Amino acid sequence: MLLVCCGSYQLEKKLNPKEQEFLSIVRFIITKNERKIFLRLDPSERKSFIEEFWAKRDPDPFTEENEYKEEYFSRIERANRLFRGEGTPGWLTDRGRVYILFGAPFSRKSYPADYNGGITRPREVWYYGNFPIVFVDRYSSGVFRLVTTNLAILNEINVALRRVREEQEKQINKITDLLIDFNLELAKSSNVPVILVKIPYKNIWFEEKDNVLETTLYLAIRILNTAEKIVLQHDDDYFISLNEKSLLSKEGEEYVIEIPLILAKGEYSIQVALENETRGKKVFKELKIKI
Repeated sequence: MLLVCCGSYQLEKKLNPKEQEFLSIVRFIITKNERKIFLRLDPSERKSFIEEFWAKRDPDPFTEENEYKEEYFSRIERANRLFRGEGTPGWLTDRGRVYILFGAPFSRKSYPADYNGGITRPREVWYYGNFPIVFVDRYSSGVFRLVTTNLAILNEINVALRRVREEQEKQINKITDLLIDFNLELAKSSNVPVILVKIPYKNIWFEEKDNVLETTLYLAIRILNTAEKIVLQHDDDYFISLNEKSLLSKEGEEYVIEIPLILAKGEYSIQVALENETRGKKVFKELKIKI
């Protein structure tokens, strides 16, 4: 085994920076056999291997996009945002690895240290269906380590979970118009057009931290003229923090983002992309307007 490890290390040292980056980024999904083949390939053949690696994972080869590849890199990006602060990039943490492999959990509960309640270390429990995955902050340093050892069972139930997720996605797609509901109005005071992005609080996913519910909404707006040229754009993050009681009191209410428009008279297309950090779900909507 030592000889094999040393041999692999020597082969890795011969990779160019792009090849090393590829091997690093796919560490969670590349098989032992694929890794072995890649390292022993002639350098002229590695580019084709990388293309084939992603192509054979493409769930729909008849579309231009590789949905699997896009989702994989999207999860890495979200993991870097969600699990920063452990002294290493979020996607390389234990929580990041599980998030990348299995996606967002169905539910996620945080438990601060409570000596009176018998919990001596902060922990998080993620649920995929009824299967719990436990992470513990052993030294109260903000670094959560995976303590659930038998993750193999997740692979066995992953097909069933995927079906459930697909059904959930169908339901989410049905309420897309509710998830991003915005209207163009004229401000009464100055007659300035205003975009209102309205998100029902019940549709926002929060993360619990020290008994506080938090999340960030990422909003991107592009205004295009009839020549499809961008004449105005707006990108911003909106941090929301409130306790459970406050959230319950907002039942039936909406979180409203107001963006004023300074535009010349004419026809425009407004494109909106909204992402809920905790859910990792991005939704798009487009509206034609005339000023």
